[in-house]
Amino acid sequence: MGYGQGSVQPGPEPGTIYVPGQGIQKITDWRTDIIYDAELLPTNIAAGQQFVFFRNLAIAGVPKTRRETNIITPSQLPYGYRAVVYGIHFHPIFNAFPDDAIALLSNGYVELVTGDTKREAAGPIWRFPSPYGITGFAGVDGGGAPIVLSAVNNGVPSASAIGKMEIPIELPSLMTFQATLTFFTAQTLFQTTLMYCVLRAYINTIVR
Repeated sequence: MGYGQGSVQPGPEPGTIYVPGQGIQKITDWRTDIIYDAELLPTNIAAGQQFVFFRNLAIAGVPKTRRETNIITPSQLPYGYRAVVYGIHFHPIFNAFPDDAIALLSNGYVELVTGDTKREAAGPIWRFPSPYGITGFAGVDGGGAPIVLSAVNNGVPSASAIGKMEIPIELPSLMTFQATLTFFTAQTLFQTTLMYCVLRAYINTIVR
């Protein structure tokens, strides 16, 4: 039986699966999950300013909660964990204003690096749309006040609408990794915006 790239498939024996880059594995040893981290983008972004995801465990000195990240060790999976990443996504929080979202998604540049030097993926931020959340714009009328529009998603809110990477990225236990969002030109936003980087992955825990 041949196996394609980028997706888990049934294995040759009951209770087994084929995991890209890992071969035939026990189905009970793996789960489908996400690795995520958020950074707060300020209203004034300087030319060349960078925001590094998965490295910082706090925002402005305040420890991140599970709402902002599920990373425990900066730039690493915990000991005993490994992952096969099949999707990279950037997701602005739902209350981002349309002009802010357009500025961020039109001007951001992303690099995902493993082991400090290996560039696994790179490109404009719109290359990495999000399959999560609602879509379009939400309007809020303050009862005579101007209507405020809020952009609510980068991409189509359907995981099936966004394909998996043909060649997945392996994250062995304790390997360093980080995603960097760079703005080469200065940006002025209406309000601060929480931006998420989400890695869709098959995750294995080898330590029980």
